[in-house]
Amino acid sequence: MDAKARRALDLIRKCIDEERFRLLPHFRQRLAERGFFWPDVLVVIDSPADVRFDGRDEFDRPKWIIEGKAEYGLPMELVCVIDTDDLGRFTVFITLY
Repeated sequence: MDAKARRALDLIRKCIDEERFRLLPHFRQRLAERGFFWPDVLVVIDSPADVRFDGRDEFDRPKWIIEGKAEYGLPMELVCVIDTDDLGRFTVFITLY
């Protein structure tokens, strides 16, 4: 993980701590389909195997993939973007696989 990825991960963690995040419907759907719960997502964010930049989304927001293992060692990759509103930064969780 390079310095840019580390800064993004720190910001994503801060957004979660401050409850400045959104789960898109597709993210919620994939969570249910895979049998995961929010604590599984937090495990991956707390101890990722890799964090990598994945370009920009259609709204020109930086997109990040966080890869790791959820509970019981199940692999998970999270796709999220970092955005800014009038109150500051927030994270939008797009999908997971």
